Amino acid sequence: MKGVDEKEQRLVEYSIEAVIIAWLAYLFFYQNYLLHGWHRGLPLPSKLPFLVAGIIVAALFFWYEWTRFERELEGRKKVPLKSVLPVALKEENLSDSDSNETENGGETTGDEAQKEEWEEVRASAPESPQEP
Repeated sequence: MKGVDEKEQRLVEYSIEAVIIAWLAYLFFYQNYLLHGWHRGLPLPSKLPFLVAGIIVAALFFWYEWTRFERELEGRKKVPLKSVLPVALKEENLSDSDSNETENGGETTGDEAQKEEWEEVRASAPESPQEP
C-alpha cells in the first residue's frame, strides 16, 4: 500500500510543479516576444500561442519527472537486499573465513578482510537503536 501512496504523492507533487512551470514558461515566452517583437502603438498579440508553448513545456517536464520516478521504482524492486545492506552478512559465511585463513597459510584476502571488518562493526554496535 505504501507504493500507491508514494505514487499518489508524487503525482500531486509533479502536477503542481508542472502547473507552476507552465505559468512561468508562458510568462517567459510572452514577455520575451513583447520585449523583442512588439512596438508601442500596435495592438497586443494573441496570448494563445504562448499559452500552448507553456503547456507543452510543462507536459515535457511532467513526462520527464514521471518516467524518472518509474525507473526509480523499478530499480527498487530489482536491487537485492544483500547489496543494499552489506552489514547483513550471514553467520555461515563468516565462519568459513576462519577455515580459509588456515588454507591460505594465515593470509587473508580482500574479501575475507572485509568480512572481518564488518563483523567488528557489528560487534561494536549496540543491540538496539534506543540504547545510548
